[in-house]
Amino acid sequence: MDTAKQKALEVARRMHQKHGKAVEDRDGKPTVQNLPPTAIVELIDGFKVSKALFTACKMKVFDLLGNEGPLSTADVARKIGASEGGTGQLLDACAGLGLLDKTEGGYSNTPLATLYLLSDGEYSLHSFIMTQDEVAWPFFSYLDFAVREGTVQAQRALGTAGEDHYQESFYKNREKKLQFMRAMHGHTKVAARHVATAFDLSGFTSACDLGGSTGALAYELARQYPGLKVTVFDLPEVIEDAVLFKPHGPEAGQVSFVPGDFFRDTLPEADLYILSKILHNWPDDKVHQLLSRISRSCKPGGGLLLVEILLDEDKCRPLPALLMSLNMMLLFQGRLRSLSEYRILLQAHGFTDVRAVRTGSILDAVLATRA
Repeated sequence: MDTAKQKALEVARRMHQKHGKAVEDRDGKPTVQNLPPTAIVELIDGFKVSKALFTACKMKVFDLLGNEGPLSTADVARKIGASEGGTGQLLDACAGLGLLDKTEGGYSNTPLATLYLLSDGEYSLHSFIMTQDEVAWPFFSYLDFAVREGTVQAQRALGTAGEDHYQESFYKNREKKLQFMRAMHGHTKVAARHVATAFDLSGFTSACDLGGSTGALAYELARQYPGLKVTVFDLPEVIEDAVLFKPHGPEAGQVSFVPGDFFRDTLPEADLYILSKILHNWPDDKVHQLLSRISRSCKPGGGLLLVEILLDEDKCRPLPALLMSLNMMLLFQGRLRSLSEYRILLQAHGFTDVRAVRTGSILDAVLATRA
């Protein structure tokens, strides 16, 4: 094969690996020589990648190496109370995933692991990972039933029917509640600055973060806009422990917490209302119910900020949004949406000038104005 043909085939192979596009032979048919099954095998192995990460976090491997690394396989195994053989394979897998560095001196965390996987890190995703392992993983075992039936799979995954499964999944006891709050705190905080600065919100003097949990976004908004007062409105059992996440800076004085249920109770007055990772929990009828309540409280000229992962208009990208949408279907019969879908929902309740910013982080922002 001449050099030009070799180069063309290599380009085609790279395109296949990136986009799943077929490489054809002279008869117009893909072959295993030109279209290897690498991409399919990687998809098959995807759940193994997740479980390796979940297990390493559960066993506090990254915490141990953050405090004492580099350590040998034997040292890690002894300190986490595990077999040396199994520990070595798990550590090697984490090294292969780019989470650990392996040298003659032993294993140590990579910068990625140090930033996001230490349980007490400022931007820790450790609790979010544990929630995925303990809640999402069992639900995904019943994805086929959810697709066939169009129903939440709480009965099969948790043995709990009805709306009680939310309580069972995230608020079963204080330990579980705090883990979920830490999960939401970390997942929000890593993108909070991107969201807070996606639009110029300096024209607003008061904001209300509905379902704002620990105040992770509220505190970042306060940092960025010193003249903004932010009220976090969430369930009483959440508000009672939000103080555990209070920062030490001056922004703490700009944020207050009010207990309540945004589907039932009177909403606090504000120029700007915020729904961060809320609407994806619900099907359209519940979304309309919530937006209607906000619309009645929001004065003309006021704003509504949505924080979600936006689907592209063809709903085939980005992959994290598609997978999160499956997750919401399994847990709540919710889903993620495209900008045009959010625009239709918002306009139905008097919100106009709907704009979006893809922040480049894990969450996007949509801002609308009350007509």
